[in-house]
Amino acid sequence: MKGEILKSDLELFRDELLSYKGSYFDFFMEKGKSLSKLEKRKLREWLKSQRPPQPPFLELYHKDVRDYKDILLPESVDWVITDPPYSKKFLWVYEVLGELSAYVLKPGGGLLVMVGQSYLPEIIGKLSSKLNYVWTLAYLTPGGQSPYLWRVRCNSFWKPVLLFSKGKYSGDSFGDVVKTSPNNNDKRFHRWGQSEEGFELLFDKFVFPGQTILDPFVGGGTTAVVALKRGCNFIGVDNDLEALLTTKKRCQALGLDFILKGHV
Repeated sequence: MKGEILKSDLELFRDELLSYKGSYFDFFMEKGKSLSKLEKRKLREWLKSQRPPQPPFLELYHKDVRDYKDILLPESVDWVITDPPYSKKFLWVYEVLGELSAYVLKPGGGLLVMVGQSYLPEIIGKLSSKLNYVWTLAYLTPGGQSPYLWRVRCNSFWKPVLLFSKGKYSGDSFGDVVKTSPNNNDKRFHRWGQSEEGFELLFDKFVFPGQTILDPFVGGGTTAVVALKRGCNFIGVDNDLEALLTTKKRCQALGLDFILKGHV
């Protein structure tokens, strides 16, 4: 195919996609081999606007993250996307997160984890013991949502989002800056919550419809909402039942067709 992808070309892709046995991401990687950079961009944008014919599933589990093998199957997830707590007393969760991700991710799958800067070396060390470090993205937080860190006398206007992979990274190419709107720090559903806008931007960079997403610290459910809106399957785990009920309610309020599974 030469030149720009035409609307008629995309309709042909639609017919192929309906009978394609792999994921939308697999389809993109296979077709992209013969396309120019511009054509690949157009195909990527089009694919990410599509929705699989089967409704996605939503699985929610009230569970301690350390008991992940009771509920999760090995190599069953494309992406782990999460925002664990940041304080020093929760550093242990990153060791569990590394083990969990190595267990549940498909080969080449990725972990995107939003973290604070205070214990960045320790976090990277814990995750690197089980996964391959790929990159650090800058998640910009302009405006009043930017905290002042008294210990280091720093007014921080960004958060690291660490990208790790199981084996060699096999995902799409990406830019490493996520810029949210000023003061867009949504705490309506959880005291540590993040905005849908910010996670939409992260999904834009990495995730394709039909993929399976896990958030083992689901909190108020932002990752779940964004995943379902993108036609992705979602698995959420939390030790806080109220947070899971909030997540379930938010997802049901979307008015989307999905299959509810899990224990909540």
